[in-house]
Amino acid sequence: MSEHQKTIPLLQYIPPRLTEGKEWYISYYAIYPATGKLRRLRIKLNRIKSIKQRRAVAKQLISDITKKQLAGWNPFIEAEAPKAFHKLFEVFDIFMRIHEKESEPHTVRTYKSFMKYLKDYLVRNNYSEQMYVSDFDVRLASDIMIGIKTDESLSARTYNNYLKFFKLLFNWMMQFNYVTMNPFGHIKRMPNRLLKKKRDEISKEQRDKLLRYLESKGNNNYLVMCLLCYYCFLRPKEILLLRVKDIDLTKQVVYISKAIAKNDNDSVRTIPDAMMQYIKKLNLDYPPDYYLFSSLPRFAFMPGKQRAEGRIIARYWSDFIRPAMKWPKEIQFYSLKDSGITDMLDSGVAPNFVQGQADHSSLTITSIYAKKRNARAQLEIKEKARSF
Repeated sequence: MSEHQKTIPLLQYIPPRLTEGKEWYISYYAIYPATGKLRRLRIKLNRIKSIKQRRAVAKQLISDITKKQLAGWNPFIEAEAPKAFHKLFEVFDIFMRIHEKESEPHTVRTYKSFMKYLKDYLVRNNYSEQMYVSDFDVRLASDIMIGIKTDESLSARTYNNYLKFFKLLFNWMMQFNYVTMNPFGHIKRMPNRLLKKKRDEISKEQRDKLLRYLESKGNNNYLVMCLLCYYCFLRPKEILLLRVKDIDLTKQVVYISKAIAKNDNDSVRTIPDAMMQYIKKLNLDYPPDYYLFSSLPRFAFMPGKQRAEGRIIARYWSDFIRPAMKWPKEIQFYSLKDSGITDMLDSGVAPNFVQGQADHSSLTITSIYAKKRNARAQLEIKEKARSF
């Protein structure tokens, strides 16, 4: 390379030139934004049969390319979306900042959870936080969705929810010229037949076995989490967002703020007498704003400053509880809520009271559990009614 050419990269390009021989082509260099280095491009001319015409076409192309280079043109950027060489994680953050202003609090929390999963996946798989938007391709999108599909702790419904968010995210990126196509666009949802809840209720005998196991392990904190699900009908995410101040032992209630509730409403859940002996064992001698069940030490679920990661309850259940109990995967932590609602109705508590405790938006939802109870009651009557 001549001394003149060595100075050209400061201008972000090397001008085009014609090469004649067995293969005729025009070659020129431009900065590839992802690396900051010069990369060669070629235009082949052999398809033009006439030598005279080749030289004429080459002369015109060289003139056109040189003019465009002088005007600041970069063919790599033209081939991509105008903003394809922005930093991917920075674009993700822009998306979140915009939606924090435009979306409901519950939606923002959901988006943050999905975005955290996406960022964590990229970092965990050795993608730099400095990666460009253009580095995210169809292959990477497919790998992410395969990982979610093969994760036994994630349901088909969760798979579809992730896919829906990723498509939304990249559609937004298309709208604002970061990408030219959606890398998740070719991926299909899981079929509706797989979306039905596959949870079995937990019998009294099974709950007794669970109680003895957790007591033998000295894990009263996880036991209380189970009881909050069974008696107070709290969702795992709500449990992990509870603060020390949300427990009132005097009034025997748990306060659920609209900031953490699924339906964005404040609510109060009653702590039954049967649960009090266990919740009183919690060490609540912490600052009021500490999380009731934090992430450290792992699986100890002690109060602390740091919020526990979203699936840690399910992880403990799948890694320790289910193997120890020898239960099938249909018996999940959330099965405690299903069982608790059915049992509360079965014990004679009025459906509208159960509706309030479960924070159901209507009695119609509560009646789904009442149907289970009625079916069980019918079986008891059929089998155990004495002869006349």
